[in-house]
Amino acid sequence: MNFFRRIFGANSKSSVKPDFDSSVAQRLAAAGKDPNRVEAIPAELLVMPEKPPLPGFQGMVRLELTLDEKGKVVSVQMDGAPFTHISVLESWAHAWTFTPAKMEGRAHPCRMVFEVTWT
Repeated sequence: MNFFRRIFGANSKSSVKPDFDSSVAQRLAAAGKDPNRVEAIPAELLVMPEKPPLPGFQGMVRLELTLDEKGKVVSVQMDGAPFTHISVLESWAHAWTFTPAKMEGRAHPCRMVFEVTWT
């Protein structure tokens, strides 16, 4: 089984329909497009550096990554991270590499959520 599938419990190459957040769905509707009929391909995680050690922490951190149209991480929001480890986690998340998300054949910015556990 693929490393990322074991960690995230999902097949990154599956043909699941992307789940547009409400702001994207509203923009598509305003443009006269049905979000259920828009061709969209989610970004795919290509490289995730090894998880950094977080001394004294056990638990799950939820990372919400905002990617630009090139698949580069431009913003990181997180829940569950100890205050003392936030900068380490931000640096780690910015080092992840993705293929760009596409909507209607063009590269498109997107947001992705990952839950990562330290034991």
